[in-house]
Amino acid sequence: MAKQTFFETERDLKALTKQLSIGDTVYSVVNIETSMAPWEDAQLYSAYQVTGWCRISRQWRVSNSTWTVADLVHQGGVHTQPPAGLRDIATPGRQVGGPLPAGKEFDRNLDRKELAYLEGLVGAADRSDKKASRGSGSRWW
Repeated sequence: MAKQTFFETERDLKALTKQLSIGDTVYSVVNIETSMAPWEDAQLYSAYQVTGWCRISRQWRVSNSTWTVADLVHQGGVHTQPPAGLRDIATPGRQVGGPLPAGKEFDRNLDRKELAYLEGLVGAADRSDKKASRGSGSRWW
């Protein structure tokens, strides 16, 4: 199948319906709300496999559900090949936090004052955890 994008017109939907068959995979672009997840890409694509024909709506069904190709077309367009430059929604996202390579934890050497400050933060967190674990009047009677 040639790389084509079908958008929201009825003509495009009819052409796509004639081209597809059971087992074909179609791709739909999904817009991601980045105000809740600023590290995520703004657009991802989702893959759907054509699994059958719906006699009522006279459209191809996708992914063994009640969704049809017409739903995907009206949602924002259907691609017959994975859209270039977009990541699949089912793949893991970029890693935004994790361990840094050994020796690269900081961009410079820390002096004694900074090390003492960081150790003090760790000690303060340990003390507050111990206080929280004591029975602070939460008795059942």
